[in-house]
Amino acid sequence: MNAPKITSWLDALNAFELANKPHVIATVIRAESPSSAKPGDKAVITPEGDIFGWIGGGCAQPVVTKAVADVLTDGNPLIVRISPSTGDTVTGNGVREVRMACHSGGSIELLLEPRMRRRTALLVGETPVADKLEIVAPILSIPLVRFGDGSDPNGSFEIAIVATQGKKDKAGLKKALQYAVGRIYFIASGKKAEILKKQLTDDGLSESDVDRICAPAGLEIHAETADEIAVSILAGIMKDNREKLRELARTTTGQVA
Repeated sequence: MNAPKITSWLDALNAFELANKPHVIATVIRAESPSSAKPGDKAVITPEGDIFGWIGGGCAQPVVTKAVADVLTDGNPLIVRISPSTGDTVTGNGVREVRMACHSGGSIELLLEPRMRRRTALLVGETPVADKLEIVAPILSIPLVRFGDGSDPNGSFEIAIVATQGKKDKAGLKKALQYAVGRIYFIASGKKAEILKKQLTDDGLSESDVDRICAPAGLEIHAETADEIAVSILAGIMKDNREKLRELARTTTGQVA
């Protein structure tokens, strides 16, 4: 089945949200003649600089696409003001002032709103921590699919969280490695993880697969309760997601974010 054709910014927004792809919504909030844009004009812009919609002509677009890479790196909205009267480019307090490069003049002000990619996670385990993760993850816009003993998930996942905590740990890790293509966040001590990783390689799993297991998982916040452990794991996922976005920005722009 062919993908629907994108003919407007709204089509692009729906398509990218459905596909869970990072993008930025750009809205013109002020424009002065002879700018070809008008307040209310919108566009959806990809990290690669593809623009779906209208935010003005060639004078504004290079400035905006550069700013898109920046907002996708830090995840914060940004107002971009492009004006002939602006001096050197200055960014501060959520505003970037840029000189209008075109001789035709005019000015334009835009709001850039980043929509970050949500990393789909597979949750393995029937424990209190798994219960907490299932509740909190959606609040942080982390899509999560959980399954227990005797069930199989549909499709593949970017990452997995193994919250078995002593209940069929090795089986849970095998399931996570089977269905997740990225990092496996294993809630266990480093010593325990190393023992299980050796057992997995002895069982015939490749070292490259087993090396995807990360333990102790999450940010170090001295977590003890199920609530705290869940927060630690999800914070670690968010940190890794930010680092991936920074790497994407470096790859796209050729600059260090």
